[in-house]
Amino acid sequence: MTWYLGITTTKKVTLPRHLHFEVETGRGAETVSQERGEFAVERQLRALGIEAFAPRKIEFKRQGKKRYAEPVTSAYLPGYIFADIPPELFAQAVQCRGLNASLMTVSGQEVRRHVQPFLSKVSEENAEAQRIIDSRDRAAMCQFEPGAALEVLAGPFMGRIVRFSDMVQAAHDVHPVIEARAEMFGQSVRVQIDPLDVKGAA
Repeated sequence: MTWYLGITTTKKVTLPRHLHFEVETGRGAETVSQERGEFAVERQLRALGIEAFAPRKIEFKRQGKKRYAEPVTSAYLPGYIFADIPPELFAQAVQCRGLNASLMTVSGQEVRRHVQPFLSKVSEENAEAQRIIDSRDRAAMCQFEPGAALEVLAGPFMGRIVRFSDMVQAAHDVHPVIEARAEMFGQSVRVQIDPLDVKGAA
């Protein structure tokens, strides 16, 4: 077999009927017939029995007016896919919707030295992200790293730059709050701020 690097569309692709799948939503299960290009190509190749990888990145982001960061899945390498395609399936593979028919061969040495270690790293990251999701660990889902600079948008510390420490939630708190360090009167003090009242400082 030979490994290839394929170029895909990043737009949504309508999948063949036999590849429609269900996703869980707040309204229950819904049938999905479209998927982002890289993931749609991966699904089609795997349906042919081909080992294919469109690496996914799971990040925790707070969107809109939500206080909690939520998992967001995106393509690690937008517009690209790796696949180990046997010669007898090559003609079918290049007909997948959303895949450019011109594939680049990846040498065995490159696969061993770069591709497989990268895919292993992604798999480990995703396993950790899934562990956080399954445990509903809101603190671990925080989108800020310790020490990150945050701009306070409202409240008594409005306009100040603080340094993120942790997400904390006391028994009487309705939701987790950001714990940070702020400089006041020449000293570093600990402050707590509503997640809606901060953004990453430029």
